[in-house]
Amino acid sequence: MLHRRLSTLATAHDTGPAAVVGLLTEELGAVAGVIGPGPDHTVLAACAPGADEARAAAVLRAEVAGARARRVLAAAGRGGRALRVPGSGTWVRVVVPVVVGGDTAAFLIAEEDPAQRDRPAALEGDDVLLLAAEHAATIVGVLLGRERVLAVAAGTVRDDLLSGLLLGRARSTDEAAQWAEHVGFDVGVAHRVLVVVPRGRPTHPDPTRPDPTHAEVAPDPEAATARPLLLAEVRDRLARLVPGVLALVRDSEVVALVPVAADPVAVGTAAARAFARSPAAEAARGAEGQGRWPVTVALGREVDDVAGLPRSYDQARRTVEAARRLGREGRLLRFDDLGVHRLLLQVPDPEDARVFAREVLGRLATDSSERTVELIRTLARYFREDGSPQRTAKVLSVHPNTVGYRLRRAEELSGLALDRYQDRLAAQVALEILGWME
Repeated sequence: MLHRRLSTLATAHDTGPAAVVGLLTEELGAVAGVIGPGPDHTVLAACAPGADEARAAAVLRAEVAGARARRVLAAAGRGGRALRVPGSGTWVRVVVPVVVGGDTAAFLIAEEDPAQRDRPAALEGDDVLLLAAEHAATIVGVLLGRERVLAVAAGTVRDDLLSGLLLGRARSTDEAAQWAEHVGFDVGVAHRVLVVVPRGRPTHPDPTRPDPTHAEVAPDPEAATARPLLLAEVRDRLARLVPGVLALVRDSEVVALVPVAADPVAVGTAAARAFARSPAAEAARGAEGQGRWPVTVALGREVDDVAGLPRSYDQARRTVEAARRLGREGRLLRFDDLGVHRLLLQVPDPEDARVFAREVLGRLATDSSERTVELIRTLARYFREDGSPQRTAKVLSVHPNTVGYRLRRAEELSGLALDRYQDRLAAQVALEILGWME
């Protein structure tokens, strides 16, 4: 009879683990509960004779708090089978792992005092609690598996809708509003679209220059295999930093809508730093430079309505592309800060831009000697200091006459005339392309 009643619960649409442990208590007079597998062993359901759910849960938490109980749980999990062990005093405890999809999703615990046992004759015997608990654990596994399938399905639908909003795929304004409501996007609240992308692996970069001209990205099978794990870890980090954040994994990136009130720059920085310290980041270490992260973080502009989401998402993705082209992967970049690079992104082939830069700068861009690198750095600093030799000299800790000499040598090597507006503009754009203006 008990076996049949437990089996019936597996087909009910509105039941869960609480109904299973409640039936064990009702039929056997046992204290029963289901706890999670994590280190905290969260109580998922609990029932005890003559006690309400809160009291039963408190009793169960106390029972599994000791080191001995934790060792029993660990042994049951490793062995994948039920264990019957002594409880407090004359009590007997049964611990059964609840297996879902090959993993231990929970533990079912049932306890009784044989000396106080009062059951119908059909349920007498020392093995009844063990057999009933094993079957109850099977039913709980069915119920948790069903919940997991439903949760995955709901998450898939949510991710599909969020992806549709980011790509502007809604057929009408009303449909977009419905999608936004379903995923929980707060219209009227300022957000930034944040994109996190694992870095590539350069094959042969020239370590003496920031110019990414010869740093092409080659496919890395090991990193490609680990990428889904990396992306899942990044998404988890973001969820911990901003509870309830709207985030999803799309292809080879994580996309999140971070409220401006939560400080998206701080969130992106914290997520990247925390991820860099995690074991999952090891697969991305090959591309990590000094002071760089295993991921690139990009932010689009603020948006507070559904219609603006695709634009902010596109801006974030273009910022990632700018980081790749400019050799600035492994950092946090905002679309607002790209400056002239927003225009340079319109050049289909980045090599065309680099060819232009090398033509403008001449030997300054092709000679990697220490003296020439010193000249081009001085020229870049001169532009950053708005053409002031005095401020340039102060920053570089040299005499203004030294700055003047270096600028004249830079003109000789490049063929530029810095007193001509067109040459100054071309030189600054060229230095931006090659990364010297950072």
